[in-house]
Amino acid sequence: MPIKPEIAKTHNLPIKLPVLVEDLPLITEIDKIPLEVIIRGLEAQYEIEKNDYWGSYLAYFYYEAFKKHLNKNQLEKAKEYLEKAKNTMYDYRYHFYLGLLFSKLSDYDNAEIELKRAISLNPNFYLGYYELGNILYLKKDYDEAIEMYMKSLELNKEFSLPLLKIGDVYFENNQLKDAELAYKAALKIEKLPEVYLRLGVLYNTRYQFENAEKVFKEALSIEYKPEIAYNLSYTLTRLGKHLQALQLLKELVNNYPSSEVYNELGLLQKNLGFYEEAKENLKLAGDEYRENYLKVQLFIEGIKEEILKELKEYDPEYTEFLKNVLRNKDNIEKKLEECDFPFSELEIIFDLTDENGEILLDKFMETLKIKNIGEKKNEFYKFIPFIISGMYIAGADPILIEKNAIKISITLFGDGEGVVLAKTLTTFYLSILFTNDPIEFIIEKTLEIISEFHYPISKKIADLLENEKTSLDDFIDNFKEPENILDFLLQLFEFFSYSPHIEDTKHLPNTTFRKTAEFFTKHLNF
Repeated sequence: MPIKPEIAKTHNLPIKLPVLVEDLPLITEIDKIPLEVIIRGLEAQYEIEKNDYWGSYLAYFYYEAFKKHLNKNQLEKAKEYLEKAKNTMYDYRYHFYLGLLFSKLSDYDNAEIELKRAISLNPNFYLGYYELGNILYLKKDYDEAIEMYMKSLELNKEFSLPLLKIGDVYFENNQLKDAELAYKAALKIEKLPEVYLRLGVLYNTRYQFENAEKVFKEALSIEYKPEIAYNLSYTLTRLGKHLQALQLLKELVNNYPSSEVYNELGLLQKNLGFYEEAKENLKLAGDEYRENYLKVQLFIEGIKEEILKELKEYDPEYTEFLKNVLRNKDNIEKKLEECDFPFSELEIIFDLTDENGEILLDKFMETLKIKNIGEKKNEFYKFIPFIISGMYIAGADPILIEKNAIKISITLFGDGEGVVLAKTLTTFYLSILFTNDPIEFIIEKTLEIISEFHYPISKKIADLLENEKTSLDDFIDNFKEPENILDFLLQLFEFFSYSPHIEDTKHLPNTTFRKTAEFFTKHLNF
């Protein structure tokens, strides 16, 4: 059967392809001839003319059949074609593919032997050095693996995979700077999704989330890969871009559903206050993530004994905390009633909650004339009292305290700084009211929590606290009205890092900051 020269060249076919008569009906398109048809035709022709011309084509397609069955894990069938190729035309390729077969069987010693035989027969075979490097990598012979990768690259400077694998060696050995250089060099040769993925993960590992975001987004602009989108969603969460992460995870659930994606989407929805949606996705995540499903149930059904009973198997410490709250509920509520609450906004919040004390978000937005989520960000100082009032009106219910804080803060200030502010105020509030933890521990715990929701902010706070501080008197004397939420958070953490007493708050300017500091300080147990 005649083949067009360009098609023959593309598919490594002879211009006149021998085909069995009975196989002709199987050929529907000239450039999509089934592999089995090609092999049967070449076998018949080779029986007639046993020469190198037909033998070379037949051996080539035997190896193609070998690869096909190897990839399908049909190892016996793969081995059968491998031996046919050897008997047709023996050369270095036999040892190369036998090495790949041994690798598939996790017999790395024999794989190494066969691949070394292949390159001894063909010292310029760059793929042989590359695959030998992979075997040595799996055997953790890292220095030799790098040597083989470099030899492969030396033989073919347009082959990017050795650089990717060199990056992997460095990454595994925590030589992150060297790994970064290797991945970047690979991308200069070929913009492969696998390289972008590894480089982005490396940046995440080094907490360089801005760099990771850039790398992942560039990769997706070239080719969409679900694993890259999944990793980008994590990066965006750490950067405080929760709504962007939410959109990515929703797309992944629709197109590439998996337990891991359902779980991540459910957790993010829970953290943003979308509890019903979170429940549905965490249910779909399956038993592996049962703990997360039970925890979101608390935000929907409240603190119920049957939920706590099962949750105890997964998180006994958190369960005991909630049980202790229930046991001491009367005392905590009495403590709150006797508190001289400093914000008059409580009266407004009182009218914007249901009989359980939960904020009615639509009514809240209507009353405060909020049309778009986050539009009060520039007026944060004026609206912080609404968050604290929302927590206070929830009484001794830690779940409702967190729900109100999250809903109010995100509505007012958006998904980035709004989430961080809510998590900070909630952690301070719950720790001070419900535990006897020292302020140093509360600060450390809060920083750890908010680093998961906005790493750049947590880093700035941590850097501030690590630097040599002056004194509380100097802090008060030099106090300036915060210009944004970050300023407010920095000042709040610094103030409490001095372990202040109630008298210290009286010297702060007569602002929301002073009232907030006074409210928390009154209840601290030093």
